[in-house]
Amino acid sequence: MTKFIYFLVAFVTLFTSKIYASHPEAKFGIYGIQKFETLNEYQKYVGETVKYLPTDPPSYTDKKEFKGSFDKEYVITKITGDDKKMVFVLKEKNGKAEVKMTVNNQDELYSYGKYTYCITKDYSIPLFLIDKFNKDKPNLLGKKFTNPKIKAEYEVTDALMASQKSSYSFMNKYPTLHYVVKNSITGEKNTVPAETAERDAFLKDLSGKYVSTLVKVEKPADAKIRYGKTKTVELDGITKYSYIDDYIDILIFGTSQEFKFLLKNISQNSIKIVWNEAVFVDFNGSTSKVMHVGTKYSQKNDDQPSSVVIKDASINDIAVPTVNIRYSDVLKEWVTDSMYPRNPAETPGEVKLMLPIQVKDVINEYIFVFKVDWIYNNPELLK
Repeated sequence: MTKFIYFLVAFVTLFTSKIYASHPEAKFGIYGIQKFETLNEYQKYVGETVKYLPTDPPSYTDKKEFKGSFDKEYVITKITGDDKKMVFVLKEKNGKAEVKMTVNNQDELYSYGKYTYCITKDYSIPLFLIDKFNKDKPNLLGKKFTNPKIKAEYEVTDALMASQKSSYSFMNKYPTLHYVVKNSITGEKNTVPAETAERDAFLKDLSGKYVSTLVKVEKPADAKIRYGKTKTVELDGITKYSYIDDYIDILIFGTSQEFKFLLKNISQNSIKIVWNEAVFVDFNGSTSKVMHVGTKYSQKNDDQPSSVVIKDASINDIAVPTVNIRYSDVLKEWVTDSMYPRNPAETPGEVKLMLPIQVKDVINEYIFVFKVDWIYNNPELLK
């Protein structure tokens, strides 16, 4: 019985892994096999010299399903079959070895054996058109990229197919066209994806980080609050901001994901932070609820009890915009997106956090306004 169960588990594991394994999803652009509707249209590739470009390192599927060598060139001598399923016949260039690849002209549920290779509108098979690439390459070299903020320009000195490695082998992607670009001032070279070279060539020059600076506190229009004073405080290498009035003494700062604060009640009464009414305002003026310590991610939109702070007591808490919290189906966990822009070196503007502080029966709205700026790591590279 035990042997039977072991065999059954092994069989199911093997079977399901074959069903749900990924198809090779090559995206070689104009240097890959394009998607056509008919077998006759694919005949244009007969006579083309190709090379099978695997992931780096080669995936299990690459090693198991491709019967040729990754380091050899092949000529497509024949494409047979029909409009839905074809056989590409490859003959080793300057050799005798022959390789056959069954290619489905559509996506398939299964991804092993004759179902492994598919050509769809989104991806193709890992056959790289060497002759076309070699013919176009001289025209790619010498291309220059400029940026209005940066002194240097970058010139393309080489073009090649390269992979972007992942920390997880099953996520390794197939090679794409990359440029080697050279800095006109320093001579330094780096390799960037051709598709985004105009942006990525300047990533080091534009590198830096977004920082938020408290520019003002819009305090309640309450005559009983006689004054409010702000100052900058450096603690543990972090710039924090202090605000004090008759009711509260708060130390606050913003990160890319949240606002952190230490609030002390200096009034003569207990106070409450009314979380259900707290609001985050983004760069575009859109508002969102916030959640704080003790709130479950799955309950981010539910009612949140107020936090009571008695006289002379303090609370150490955070405020996170709920609009930035989501469940990732890929990571299988909750993640918090940044409050800041995705692209570097922008001037996004201001974000705001409104904390409603209740004293007795009166709710006082404190609005903390933060200006967000991009701080460059290498300002000397700028014009």
